[in-house]
Amino acid sequence: MASLSGYSLTDPAVLDYPYEYYEKMRREAPVYFDEGLQAWLVTRYEDIQQAARMTDELSNALGFDQVVRPEWQDEIDEMMRQEGYGPHIISNTVQVDPPLHTRRRRLLNGAFDAKTVAGMEDHIRSIARDAMETFVHRGEADLLAEYAMPIPIMTVCDLLNFPRDRIQEMGQWADSAVAQISMGITREQAYVHARHVMALQAFVMDAIEARRKDPGDDLISHLVHARIEDDENPHLTPEELMPMCLVVVAGGVDTTRNGIAWGLYHLASNPEMFQRLKFAPDGGKLIQRFVEETLRHQTVVPQLPRFAKRECEIGGVTIPEGSSVFLCWGSANYDEDKFTNAGQFDLERKNAGTHAAFGAGIHRCVGNMLARMEMKCAFRELLERFDSLELSGNPEDLELDATLMLRGPASLPVRFRVAS
Repeated sequence: MASLSGYSLTDPAVLDYPYEYYEKMRREAPVYFDEGLQAWLVTRYEDIQQAARMTDELSNALGFDQVVRPEWQDEIDEMMRQEGYGPHIISNTVQVDPPLHTRRRRLLNGAFDAKTVAGMEDHIRSIARDAMETFVHRGEADLLAEYAMPIPIMTVCDLLNFPRDRIQEMGQWADSAVAQISMGITREQAYVHARHVMALQAFVMDAIEARRKDPGDDLISHLVHARIEDDENPHLTPEELMPMCLVVVAGGVDTTRNGIAWGLYHLASNPEMFQRLKFAPDGGKLIQRFVEETLRHQTVVPQLPRFAKRECEIGGVTIPEGSSVFLCWGSANYDEDKFTNAGQFDLERKNAGTHAAFGAGIHRCVGNMLARMEMKCAFRELLERFDSLELSGNPEDLELDATLMLRGPASLPVRFRVAS
């Protein structure tokens, strides 16, 4: 195993398989300065939980759009100001600091609470069935493109009352909204992604104006007309509405797609697990445990950044003011002090639900219950319909799409037999 200095999250090979780097940091330097990234990495579960609570010291408002900023980003931003609605700034949503965070979060919470999400289960299951009908007759499919991707896109489209005939574009727009702030893209690719984001912005702005005049029973209408106890700003401003709607699309599609894809990968790689889940007498409960262990074992958002507003201490290490600090959720989920035999996928794991896949503290993912529901419905429908499922190639040959922000399969070719 190489020395710590031989690793960096700027290395695509490390991004593909970061767990060896995480383990070495947890053992040798749990709060470690990555020279390539020029950022501190926090890797132990308890230290990450502590850091997530340090909202007075660590700002969440900087975001990826500043931590990962190529030299030509200014010209991209200027083009978006001239031709669209301005740069897509991920941190200008609920990823801000209190008190602004508290105000926006209160407006969003009702749309993603447990009661609302539970009421969506039958609808999401029907979405999964519809997606399956497009390939179930073939006996083979790319489950990433044909199943894991359509489910969150259609769910988000229905949540926002967007027409389903725009689903292909929505997927492309969502990918670009995330890719635009990823490391490793070229200047030319950045322009393509920026134009996709501008198309999404225009689409969302039209929807906002339409809901303002004629509200319906959808999330945009809820956000446009929601009120909170704030004499000065009882409504979301247009400058707030745009990025919040965009982040529902960007954050609600790719992350859930990867969560579904990783679960399908485990099912296709383990025939015994597939059969156990298919015929379990407590099927719903076991599938929910499978969801939680999937989220822990393959964390789709491996790390997210904070910014040190002042000098502070994490895990006994002094963090200088102005530093970038990454909370490595993927490492937290492999911390042996929290999860015994963490590298093993274990359906019997009693504390799998305490994973950090959705973050922690006040910035915990607001859509976590919806993502869990989409995963559960996707797995349940497939298990009921299929008698068997297997990867078309070797598990070791799985091609990954990994960035600082997202990690998941690039494709998932499988063979299957449908229940008679």
